[in-house]
Amino acid sequence: MESDDEEKAYADYRERSRDLTPFDAIEPPPYMCGGISPLHITNEVRRNLTPLCELALDKYNTEQGTNFVFVDILKSTHQVVAGTNYFMTFRAKSPNCPLVTFQAYVWVKLPCYGGQPVVQSCAIKPA
Repeated sequence: MESDDEEKAYADYRERSRDLTPFDAIEPPPYMCGGISPLHITNEVRRNLTPLCELALDKYNTEQGTNFVFVDILKSTHQVVAGTNYFMTFRAKSPNCPLVTFQAYVWVKLPCYGGQPVVQSCAIKPA
């Protein structure tokens, strides 16, 4: 049975996260399992996510006929599934253009499912 404090924390979390996309997920209460959580961007996380951003951007460039180059990751959220879903927000640049913010959703499969990342989506972030 949940305590009153836990119930209040869940209600607060549901209210604050109601209109957020997976790219903007907020930290859930500490005792809540599952869901999408922010990923703190450390140097190690940056090294791990950069190739995923580049993979997503390569797919975008191929599909759109563009030539964007990855610049930097801004933020990411993640969800543990049969592997990990990453919802990454990053900046990229095309020659003679200002920086553009992208959002990519990449699933990194568990080793038993092949372990390879699969780009689910990559697009310019809506204004």
